[in-house]
Amino acid sequence: MTLMNSMTPRTRRTSRGRRTASGLASLLVCGALAVLVLGAGACATTQPPGQQVDDAAITAKVKTKITSDPELNPFNIDVDTTDGVVSLRGTVSTEEKAAEAVKLARHTEGVVNVENRLRVGRGVTVGERVDDAALASKVDAKLVADPEVAANNVDVDVQDGVVTLSGVVKTARAKQRAEDVARRIEGVRRVINEIKVG
Repeated sequence: MTLMNSMTPRTRRTSRGRRTASGLASLLVCGALAVLVLGAGACATTQPPGQQVDDAAITAKVKTKITSDPELNPFNIDVDTTDGVVSLRGTVSTEEKAAEAVKLARHTEGVVNVENRLRVGRGVTVGERVDDAALASKVDAKLVADPEVAANNVDVDVQDGVVTLSGVVKTARAKQRAEDVARRIEGVRRVINEIKVG
């Protein structure tokens, strides 16, 4: 992952080939910073910290592959990972492009399975993307503020006003509550609840 590589310190070695104390200290500090950076963007979650970092790393690798592919528009493809299962959502112009995105995700280290939820159709315009991003922020803020949902791992994606909820919660009640909260927000046309209970 680019972030991790750019943060990896060059440790100095003494004439006998041992790492110096300052080199080890730098390594520990950079490792701690990397964990904080990766964790800062995550929701409150029921997943253990190690799994969160693993899933975030997989998501980043898949996004990098999609961005590097000249045939795919990374702005129209959303990538989420839960327990090594990658979900692809969004819109692509052809079935071939959807298959290419799935192939890239499937051949990424650490991926257990790929759920293809890509639709074939026209891409989202810049204005629609901004509206969807604003709506996603509203839904996310409401979920974080709700005591029944806040301590769970819920991811919010919005396309054309349709909200997709995914992730893992502890109870069926929390799953339903997340859907109810999202449904009541102005601008939400429909809610697709893909949250898993576990």
